[in-house]
Amino acid sequence: MTTKRSHDDADDRALLDQVIAQDSAAFRELFQRFYPRVFAFVQARLGDPSLAEETVADVFFEVWRSASGFRGASRVSTWIFGIATYKSLEADRNRRRLKRSAVVPTNLEVLHGFADDRDEAATLEARDELRWFNELLEDLPDGQREVLQLALVEGFDNQEIAERLGVAPGTVKSRLFRARSELREAMRRTNRMEA
Repeated sequence: MTTKRSHDDADDRALLDQVIAQDSAAFRELFQRFYPRVFAFVQARLGDPSLAEETVADVFFEVWRSASGFRGASRVSTWIFGIATYKSLEADRNRRRLKRSAVVPTNLEVLHGFADDRDEAATLEARDELRWFNELLEDLPDGQREVLQLALVEGFDNQEIAERLGVAPGTVKSRLFRARSELREAMRRTNRMEA
């Protein structure tokens, strides 16, 4: 079994050496050898066949483009699946970013809070409210302000915020709870919100 694996890796390395020399026939052979496994790997991570197809195309383009960067510190298959992992994560991030930017839910209370451009007094009052709210945000401790901005402004969920900040999801949840509580209390203290 070990002999078979090392033989396969030796074959893969020989093909990759030919790919480095811009041998398109060797690239086709490498592609045919790895395509089914790479597609299954990417499809399992993305759950979308058409996005998986695009991502696998990116993977093999990167293999062709970066073959000369392969240093031989790992098996060729490990290197290819490393590229596939990176490209899958990138495709998933892009998909989530597009979903977030495509649909932004807004409740009616927020819309009614915007001033009518024809009413100068309302415009000035709205600016004053925004300035006041920004000051309240600035007074929050850094960790609380950061999670609140990521949640409300960037639209990230608790898991995404946790990954971005390198903290546990429970920590994100408690920071958000404390930040919202402190904002409500600050609003009550300044008499801008009914008690």
